[in-house]
Amino acid sequence: MGSRSMHALSLVLPAIVLSAPVVAQPRPSLAVPAARPALASFPGVLVSPDGSKLLVMERTAPSIDGATGRTFSALVVQPIGRGEIRRLILPWRARVRSAFWAPDGDRIGFTILEGHGISLWVGDAYTGVIRMLAGPVLSMARGEPCQWFHSGESLLCTLIPADPPEGIAAAGSLRPPGAGQLVVYPVDGNERRLGQPASFGEISISPDGNYLVVETAEGGTSSRTEVWDAKSGEVLRVMQGQGSLDSRTKQTDAVFSGPRSIEWRGDKPATLVWVEAQDRGTPAKGAKIRDRLFQLPSPFTGVPAPFAALEFRSRGVVWGGDGLAVVSECWGEPRVARSWIVNPDRASAPRLLQGLSGRGAEPGSFLTRRKRGGGDVLLTAREGRVAYLLDPSYLDEIDLATGRTQRLWRPQAPFREEVVGVIDADERRVIVRRGSASQPENYFVRDLRKNKLVALTNFK
Repeated sequence: MGSRSMHALSLVLPAIVLSAPVVAQPRPSLAVPAARPALASFPGVLVSPDGSKLLVMERTAPSIDGATGRTFSALVVQPIGRGEIRRLILPWRARVRSAFWAPDGDRIGFTILEGHGISLWVGDAYTGVIRMLAGPVLSMARGEPCQWFHSGESLLCTLIPADPPEGIAAAGSLRPPGAGQLVVYPVDGNERRLGQPASFGEISISPDGNYLVVETAEGGTSSRTEVWDAKSGEVLRVMQGQGSLDSRTKQTDAVFSGPRSIEWRGDKPATLVWVEAQDRGTPAKGAKIRDRLFQLPSPFTGVPAPFAALEFRSRGVVWGGDGLAVVSECWGEPRVARSWIVNPDRASAPRLLQGLSGRGAEPGSFLTRRKRGGGDVLLTAREGRVAYLLDPSYLDEIDLATGRTQRLWRPQAPFREEVVGVIDADERRVIVRRGSASQPENYFVRDLRKNKLVALTNFK
């Protein structure tokens, strides 16, 4: 693609027309490009949230970057189907640290590694035109410094505040070591700061974009989790203050005794969900109910409502909407894994969907999709009757009424193959990454009904 490319890259445009495309992945997180160590010099690829495009990221040559695979020197948008390939017009010798699709798939946020920090940019996926939103002031700490609000109109970032003038020691003038400042950068408009500098951990945005769950480190191994107003930075509720597990409880199935796994309900605008251990987080303590799940809608001033009681440890909730959720639990020894259909909005008995026990009791992750307006919900097909379980070694369809599964895909030797997205669940078309000892990894559209592959990339 460019003179600095480590490997030749050609893009194949198959004649595919997508109908109502969706892209689904298990428990999506920030889109940080990753590559297998053996293939670190190959381009990175990100599928757009709507499943209509690929972002192909060409890696920077070692002579410029210092080490193969650390940054990217080119960003190319390739339609999955008909359309024009578009290269983003990057600054000369830019070293792109990471890239992340906007929720609507029309824009791409990306960061550029510079001499004294990281700058934030946004590019148009159709014109290739880019614009800088923030200079090299973003945090270089581990993890991604920015994430999109679900509206796609703003990004939430952690920047490095300027040090106070020398000699100033007034109260409030000093910030904690390693602290950052949360800032909202609108695509069009002026930036605004939220709250005070702190050492931030995980931060999640409510589906409606009005609230944040903010984790901060408080020195040593202790942390604190709060709910913030996303416009003013006001702390609305303190959810959790915790330390590390002590030596007595550092064992399988040991957890903190307070609220944990605090997240947003994917099918509601702004409803908090979390888990609390009922056995003080100690596996040796006998208990009929180990974990209980709670929810609390905005403005977070009411009494939390329990909606599921689990015999074992919670391993997550996937929201289906219309009063349906899939709650999963597991236990380490003896090994047990189960999933239940529950109605989080009305008191009713849970229904067992899947139960596994013994060695190898490792169920796949339920696939989700991003619903319009924000929030991740269960990916279903056949008018909501079936869902999907993905594991590195298989893709299953599961009937939500009976729990029966059907194996749709598994990798076949000598190829390494991995499902990275779903284009059309009803038509059973997925995107896979596929390679072998003699062939480099490339991306394909796999038609599971016809057992047919169509190449999307041709990395040499």
